[in-house]
Order: sequence, then structure tokens, then C-alpha cells
Amino acid sequence: MYDLIIIGMGPSGMSAALYAKRSNLNTLILEKNSPGGLVNTTNKIDNYLGIPDVTGPELAYKMFKHVSEMNIPFKIEEVNNVVKEKDLFKVTTNKSEYTTKSVIVSSGRSPKKTPFEEKVSTLKLSRCAICDAPLYKDKDVVVLGGGDSSVEESIYLANISKNVKIISRSEIKGKLKSELESYSNIEVIENANIEDIKFDDDVYKLIVNGKEIIANGVFSYIGFTTSTGYLENLGVNMENGYIITSDGSTNIAGLYACGDIIKKSLYQIVTAVSEGAKCAVLANNYIRGLNK
Repeated sequence: MYDLIIIGMGPSGMSAALYAKRSNLNTLILEKNSPGGLVNTTNKIDNYLGIPDVTGPELAYKMFKHVSEMNIPFKIEEVNNVVKEKDLFKVTTNKSEYTTKSVIVSSGRSPKKTPFEEKVSTLKLSRCAICDAPLYKDKDVVVLGGGDSSVEESIYLANISKNVKIISRSEIKGKLKSELESYSNIEVIENANIEDIKFDDDVYKLIVNGKEIIANGVFSYIGFTTSTGYLENLGVNMENGYIITSDGSTNIAGLYACGDIIKKSLYQIVTAVSEGAKCAVLANNYIRGLNK
């Protein structure tokens, strides 16, 4: 039996694990994909104090290395269900079942799929410029979305690809738009209605506002969704798929949540790290109370 199981190994989960280790808690981290979460898909990070001008994968590796050097155990397993029986939680994964006194949920969120991907499973759109940009060197690419991520990734792509077209449902405003103006190979199509996306003969064919656009690659940044189905048997308070917390605590005693899976006003790496630390301290206090 564990004192604490942390679900998710992004910045918040790894921060929680670090503080749990310092509190001498018997801890296990469960991660369904790769350590680092969405940080791995960010091409440049320049707002993390003390580590300027670092790529997402580099920062994710630094965090993972720190946790590994602390000998904190982790397993690559997908959590399917969490239930509470008296004072203990039972966590079921695709490979095993674990019992723990407390749980920290830090499984984050993932990029939304376009309706076209939902209809055609073979339609593959990219979501990581730093990962896939080399595939489109001196080629034409399209970026879907008009927020921070789409603009940042478009700028990264513009330095590698021949032409970049940003397709946004609304107008790109203020600072974001001004950042794009210095790139002659970036074109912005605003107030756009994407009617269809197809992939044929190694090219993508998009119908936008009734006109056909041909591209070698398509990158999608249209928002995020959470995956919280494994919590449905607990009755956790949520809003639109995001867990409602009070400084990390949930409405379930012994269950805490941090990072991008919680409802909050600011989604940043630094806030996720802070939230993970808070949750570990709260979990430690809760566990010590059980042990009295």
C-alpha cells in the first residue's frame, strides 16, 4: 500500500512528487504517456524563473531528471478508475491495481480534436511544431487557431517552412497580431469557416470560406479538453471537465488536484509547480492525521 499516488507526470505532478519525497511519503507516480505532459510540445519557454530561453522538451527533461535522481518510483500506466473505500483509495490502471491513503490528480489536459478528425480516424494533424517542423522544411503549412499557442507555433514554423497560413475563426488581436507582422511568409485568414479537411496524395486540402487551400502539413491549436472519466465514481465537483478546488483540496477527503486539470484563471508552468507543492503538503497533513 502507498501513502500517496500521483496521477500524471507533468510539472505539477513532478513537483508534488518532489515535496512528497521530502515528507518521506511512500509515493508512486502513474503516467499514461511521457513525463512532462504538454511542456514537451512547447518550442520555447522564456518565462520560467532561473531557466531562461529553454525548449519545452529540455525543461521537461530537467524536471524528470530531478525526480529520477530522488529515486521516486513511477510507472507508465493509464488510470481507468479511482474509488474510495472507507479511508483508502483503490486506483485501477490498464495493468494493475493499487491501494493508497491519498491521491493527487495532476493528469492535465490534451489538445482538442477537430470535427474532421472525429469523422475520419486516418486524418492526422500535428500539434507539436518543435517535433514535426523539420518534416516541413521549405514546405507550405497551415496552422488552425488564433490564440497564444497558434501564434507562437506559427512563428517557430515560419523559420523553417516556406509559407505559413494561420486560419482563425475570429480576429487575432493586439500584441499577438503585431508579433506576426514582421514575418513576410505568414498569412493570417481571420473569421474563417473551415468546411472540410482531407488528406490525399501527401497533401492536405482544406475548404475555407468556400476556397480550397493546399498544404503539406496542418498544425492544430484549437483549445484543450480534460480526461476525467476515471474519476466519475468518486463524485468530484467539476465544471466543464475541470476539477473545482480550494487551494488544492477537493470535495473528497484525501483527494487533491493541481495543474491544468483544475479550474483556474492562469495556466502556466510556474503555477502548476506551485500547486503541486501545495497538494503534496496537504496530502502529507491528511495522511499524518490518518496515522494518529
